Amino acid sequence: MATFDTMAIVVIAVNLCLWLAILVGIVALQVFLSRRKAWWPGLVMPACTLPGVLLVLPNVLFNALSQAENAGQALLVVLGSALCLLPTLVLLAVYFLCRRSQKHKKQLDKMNIQDL
Repeated sequence: MATFDTMAIVVIAVNLCLWLAILVGIVALQVFLSRRKAWWPGLVMPACTLPGVLLVLPNVLFNALSQAENAGQALLVVLGSALCLLPTLVLLAVYFLCRRSQKHKKQLDKMNIQDL
């Protein structure tokens, strides 16, 4: 019996590490694409995640809200649906943070050139 418990813990740990590695890889790819000189490569991944959410989210919201029995359940449905947008929002936040740092660096370089 104990071997099944330890086996389950090992499987869960391996799955967790695998998913964490995938998420870190996605964010690293987003940072790489966002730091490119052209502005559009950084918007490719958020643009890929947004249509899926926008196609599914209204249907899920409509079905869940129609079955909600009180305002508390309806609020939970709306907040849970907002979590579906989280990957897109995180990718966009990474994009804008990287672009802002690039813009700041470019302004510093321009200022240093003018000082010479």
